[in-house]
Amino acid sequence: MLRNILFTTLPLLVEAAYLDPSLQQQKPLLDPKPASGRVIPITLDHDLHYTFINSPPVFDLKPLEHLQNSMASYSAGGPIQETILVNIPLNSSQSGTATFYTISESDSWSQAADRFIWMQQERLHLQPILGAQLPLLGIGIRKSGMISMPAESATLDLSTPYIHVPKGIWDVLLLATSTEQQARDGNEMLYVDCGALNIFPDLVFGVEREDFEGGAEENDGENEEDDDDDVDELVVKPEQYILQTAEGRCMLLARNADSCHDDRGIIKLGWAAVRGRDVVLDWHGSRVGFEKQA
Repeated sequence: MLRNILFTTLPLLVEAAYLDPSLQQQKPLLDPKPASGRVIPITLDHDLHYTFINSPPVFDLKPLEHLQNSMASYSAGGPIQETILVNIPLNSSQSGTATFYTISESDSWSQAADRFIWMQQERLHLQPILGAQLPLLGIGIRKSGMISMPAESATLDLSTPYIHVPKGIWDVLLLATSTEQQARDGNEMLYVDCGALNIFPDLVFGVEREDFEGGAEENDGENEEDDDDDVDELVVKPEQYILQTAEGRCMLLARNADSCHDDRGIIKLGWAAVRGRDVVLDWHGSRVGFEKQA
């Protein structure tokens, strides 16, 4: 009897699905990121620092770079047991988030591995900061053409908004953006024309591609012309390295690495480099992942 009812109603169900446009729409693919995790909001302050506000006591008023410090005690088991997903929106008036995953939750990140450009950190146990001296192949600046130079490493530094680039790249960037220097709260700031973002160049960081397990891909040397296929590009666009202020002005979030008093000559990826993309602090895997962008 039940079988007869099912077969009798099946054509009606099929017809209903065919006629109802809402049922014909393709459903979006599920987000491959782990579904569970502890989410803590982060907010940009007047000094261009992201901090945890209205959060549990262990986080409250802590700066965002706290998450990169191996000595920080922001979880019961210590940071080495966590994978952290940081999201800083392009709109600076909106709050960002830091999402924490346990080891068991982190295992499911393998499903999302190809969504990220992974940079492996060697000898993390000898360094207190996750994201220090991440390996690079080179750095460039690109619009219609590309100007590039070799580079060995870059440091992710969430304590600052600024991207520090070598002088050769910096000189080209200054020329391309026609900056205007002014003082702001005792600091020298660089401003650009907000209406010219579409003609500004991209900053490009070359990264050796890693396989699914996290190791660098091997090249047998037979196809040297395909070497470019073994390189990922971490691209920072003008809308990321240019910040529009509350006053409606546009600020250049880049600096000359060779003229910095601290860490002179070190290429740095400040939080401007990860605006509008997810970045993964993988303590368990001793690596940092940058979401790929179209």
